[in-house]
Amino acid sequence: MPAARGVMNKNLGVNWKLKFLWLWIKRYKHALRVIGGLFFCFALIAGGFWIAGFDIEPIAFVFGLLSSLFLASPSIAEYFLPERKPVREMTFEEILDFIPTTHPKDDWHGISRDWASERFLREDPRLRFRAKFIDDGIQCEDFKEQWANGFPDKRATGYWYELYYDGAFLDRFILVSVDGARVDLPPPDLTTMTISPFAYKVAKIHDTLDNVDEYLNRAGISVENS
Repeated sequence: MPAARGVMNKNLGVNWKLKFLWLWIKRYKHALRVIGGLFFCFALIAGGFWIAGFDIEPIAFVFGLLSSLFLASPSIAEYFLPERKPVREMTFEEILDFIPTTHPKDDWHGISRDWASERFLREDPRLRFRAKFIDDGIQCEDFKEQWANGFPDKRATGYWYELYYDGAFLDRFILVSVDGARVDLPPPDLTTMTISPFAYKVAKIHDTLDNVDEYLNRAGISVENS
């Protein structure tokens, strides 16, 4: 198991590094295309000298290769990471729309302690969730709703999970710790027993034991169609 976990963590690291590379290429795509155009011009000039009898074929080849690399890189990045704004350029509403599209394990990282939890976006660590399990971090110490109190350990506690970007508070959301703190679930709409895709993703981002789906099913809670 430790070896398998090490391989998984290594793969996660490679995935987010590649995503960061694609985002960097998309950010500087115009500059990369200009550089590619310059290398193309150099390749044409070197090709002309080669045709004229100068032995510089390898130089012309290298210029042509670099030209292709720089000109093609924005299209390659777009293929692997379809067009969207960097997080730093998103509005509040766009951030809320973006979070449900992320992968809870590949795209987020963080730590949990007895008194607090913090999760940040690997791509841009300035976007993060923070929760405190003491004092003003508690939304309701004795949370009472049938879906939350129907597990073997009937005690439930609601906590505030706050969303920040670059230290600025954006919004806060409730996750309810149920069944002896084995899982944190978002409160459903009691008339439909459904939760939003956003609330589901917040729960999955904090799903350290990977049991949110099991407990949602046991509580009779489903996710709304997005």
